[in-house]
Amino acid sequence: MGNPRVIHFAIKSITLMRKYLLVMES
Repeated sequence: MGNPRVIHFAIKSITLMRKYLLVMES
C-alpha cells in the first residue's frame, strides 16, 4: 500500500504543517 518512505514523508510533512499552523494562529 504505497512506499513506506513516501508514507513517512507524508506523516512528517503533515505534522510540521500542523505545528506551523498552530504557531501562526497563536
